[in-house]
Amino acid sequence: MYSVAIHQKEFILNIEVEYQDIHGVLSHRNYNISKLGLVKHMAIAGQRYAPSSHKILKTIGMFFQFSYFLQTNSLQRDKFSLPPNKIYDPTEKGQFSNIAGKAIADFLAKKIDNSLHTVNYESAMKLVSIPISVRRPDLLAFTNNSIFAIEAKGFSKKNVSHSEMLKYKIQSQTGGIPVNYTVASVSYNLYDSVKCKYHDPLNSQIPFDNELLAKTTKKYYAGFMDFLEFGNYKEIIYKKEKFYEIDLLSSKFFDILNNNFLEYSMKKLLNSKSLKLILPKEVDAYAKNGLTDRTEPFLFDSSNETYIDNDRIGLQLQ
Repeated sequence: MYSVAIHQKEFILNIEVEYQDIHGVLSHRNYNISKLGLVKHMAIAGQRYAPSSHKILKTIGMFFQFSYFLQTNSLQRDKFSLPPNKIYDPTEKGQFSNIAGKAIADFLAKKIDNSLHTVNYESAMKLVSIPISVRRPDLLAFTNNSIFAIEAKGFSKKNVSHSEMLKYKIQSQTGGIPVNYTVASVSYNLYDSVKCKYHDPLNSQIPFDNELLAKTTKKYYAGFMDFLEFGNYKEIIYKKEKFYEIDLLSSKFFDILNNNFLEYSMKKLLNSKSLKLILPKEVDAYAKNGLTDRTEPFLFDSSNETYIDNDRIGLQLQ
């Protein structure tokens, strides 16, 4: 049952996108994402997951819990699956839809707006001392010359009306952090043919906040630093840049976590494949200093075996 959660090599999800740019011009596009890509975006954006080796249990548990929703075969590449009726739980379906909506929003922010980094909006609010009791969108994203907020939704219903999109646009403009523009990203029809309305309402221009980018990214990359303590990694080059590949199935990794059950579960989940975390070799510098407006996103032609996001964090499954 669980072995399908990550290892199906043939799975690529097609997303039909209605894109409205900041000038109100509508266009229709298609984007494909592999299962490895979904793993990355669901773990980071969908679960509000702060990266850390000791928090990996939460991510692994997510894929056990939602494994039925990811059982998509080569004939169903444009939708998520539903569990059999005998174990169907509408509440769990709603939870997965919400997580999938945030993951798709994060993915499209990278593809459409060329975002370098996204962070949970609440985390950014804490860094700038804004009370989290106020209304707020879901994500805050950074390109190397702009900041934008994202209200992300995920639904099973077959359509999203214009009035609903206006409501989500308004929600995307709350929260109190100055941004250059905001996005309403609403994924729907998730279990028939995945669609998304990705709309950019225009806000007034503001100076780029390098300090906030540095603060959020220092915290983000610092969370990955303890993966290097396991020692079971090697250097590799992608597109002339140096990276670390860290074996997430090494015995030392599980010894440090002191969790033999996790070791058994992960190896069962991956069906004897190797799973590696990809980190930029500059991760230490990023953790100390953060990113700046001079940092370019890493644009990588990902595959079913290797997925590297714009922020240079990736996964490899072979």
